[in-house]
Amino acid sequence: MKKTLSALLLASASLVFGQTLVSENFETLTLGNLGTDVTGTTAGQNGWLSFYGSNADYQIANIDAAHGKSLTIASYNSYSTATNTTLNTRVAAKETTVVATASNNILHGKFDLYTGPSTGAGTIQMRVIGTNGTTSTAIGGFTYDVATKEIRGLGTFTNLSTSTPTVYSIGFAAAPGVLLTANTWNTLDFRYNKTTGAFTWYWPGGSGSIAANTTALGLIPGMVGEDVYLYNVTSTGNTVSKIGGFDNILVEFTTSSFLSANDLGSYVRATPSVKIYPNPTSDILNIKADSKINSVTVTDFSGKKINVTLDNDKIDVRAIPAGSYLINIETKDGISTEKFIKK
Repeated sequence: MKKTLSALLLASASLVFGQTLVSENFETLTLGNLGTDVTGTTAGQNGWLSFYGSNADYQIANIDAAHGKSLTIASYNSYSTATNTTLNTRVAAKETTVVATASNNILHGKFDLYTGPSTGAGTIQMRVIGTNGTTSTAIGGFTYDVATKEIRGLGTFTNLSTSTPTVYSIGFAAAPGVLLTANTWNTLDFRYNKTTGAFTWYWPGGSGSIAANTTALGLIPGMVGEDVYLYNVTSTGNTVSKIGGFDNILVEFTTSSFLSANDLGSYVRATPSVKIYPNPTSDILNIKADSKINSVTVTDFSGKKINVTLDNDKIDVRAIPAGSYLINIETKDGISTEKFIKK
């Protein structure tokens, strides 16, 4: 998938400026059940917790070759109106103990969302959970409506009419909103500024922000990010088990200076100008670009640089170990980053 905000730069940020809460591409996990317990008590693979449903609802799977292993969450195949029921909810969570330094005032979350089939009713969500004072809250994230295909931002703001902190779903455009396509991968990104309380959300083709109080919503500075929660929730009228997918999750504390210096670039380009093939590959990775390729850099998902040599429009990867990598491709149009798999 297109890595429109350079994942290489993000990896560098985590090493130099940032503090990583969660960095997960699922490649080291075993295909099959994520865990063995759906009560949230016993952690499964790589520390992931599962809540509700059955173990089979949480799978490490190969959705497509380009992404390698990903996490899929299957919803309940109906909808329950019972009070306090857990039947309608499936949750995978990664809890952390990372505490932001004073200089890292930006909570940054980025991930790939697989929208799944077009049938069903409910939402697929990513939330960063934390605290507002002593109260637990979903600080920010995204929610995707399976039936309408609309993607919306999540954020906690003060309801100015009641003075109550509330989690809001923020639409990015007039009806029908910003729509995603069924059965596609989409890179989503949000930032919360702990100093000002401002939010910015990015999606393929655009961005939106709330950087000052509105007539209805007030910014809340000082919220503290802690954990990452992934949801698949059913709603009224649902009759099928719908699938949502997650990959390339990065949640970190970082600095506004780093993000402003490396912000949009090609991030909002809807059409990629660089393609790589074959992917996966065992020997040669070809690069097709609209402009001359000035340089390439390959890293693993920890940010470690891998030595490769650019030969016109290809690199030889036979000497590197099997696994998933990021290739950072620089042309006159900017920097694009792609994920590839070495077989």
